[in-house]
Amino acid sequence: MFKRNAGRFNANVTLLKPSDPSRDEMGGISDISYGPAVSVFALVTVKSQSRMQTVGDYVTADTRYFIIRDISKTYPLNTNWRLQYNGFTFLINNIELIDESVPYYLQITATAVNSSGEVL
Repeated sequence: MFKRNAGRFNANVTLLKPSDPSRDEMGGISDISYGPAVSVFALVTVKSQSRMQTVGDYVTADTRYFIIRDISKTYPLNTNWRLQYNGFTFLINNIELIDESVPYYLQITATAVNSSGEVL
């Protein structure tokens, strides 16, 4: 059972929603931009650093776990969204429901990326 101590949710994170894809003048799809959708308080945990494969090489990735109240009925979160925390942008890898009793909580697994989308 997940401990529901409201004082542990002390990190302010902003969820960034992707823009709708649109066609450019040549008929291709324009780049997706991300805009702030909602700011929430989260519990941020850092587990042991993970290794992930990037273009054939293994790198150590800065993976963090953000636990927030379930807002999926209002904001349909998925792995296309981004998360902004402490001046860094995070790529969302996984979203899962961690407790099936009211109130519901989501655990977001995210990896820090730079402005060009490369893993930090």
